[in-house]
Amino acid sequence: MGLIGIDSITGLFDTIVKRIWPNKELAQVHTHDEAMGQQATNTAEAQTSGGGGAIGLLKSWRGFVGWCMGFAMIWQLVIRPLLMGAFPGHSFPGYTAEEMALLGRVLLGMLGLS
Repeated sequence: MGLIGIDSITGLFDTIVKRIWPNKELAQVHTHDEAMGQQATNTAEAQTSGGGGAIGLLKSWRGFVGWCMGFAMIWQLVIRPLLMGAFPGHSFPGYTAEEMALLGRVLLGMLGLS
């Protein structure tokens, strides 16, 4: 037999030994990683599920307000300047600096960044 035959026999022997006498430390690490992954999955599911009383209503309300504020910022910062550049003779409604600051603070607060 050449080296290739010895390598395959050695690999087969390692597989048999690992199945008969598994590494307990490696099994514990694998079990811990699996539990942490399951915990992360459960947390993500709990945060995204909208069902359930006041929490579901709160999540849908936050989403609605977030989309409205996002659209208001897009209007003020993107669409309105484009329209004013395309149609210089027309006036388009906009927001004052204080209103934009308030809008930004509330939107960052809803995102948990302030």
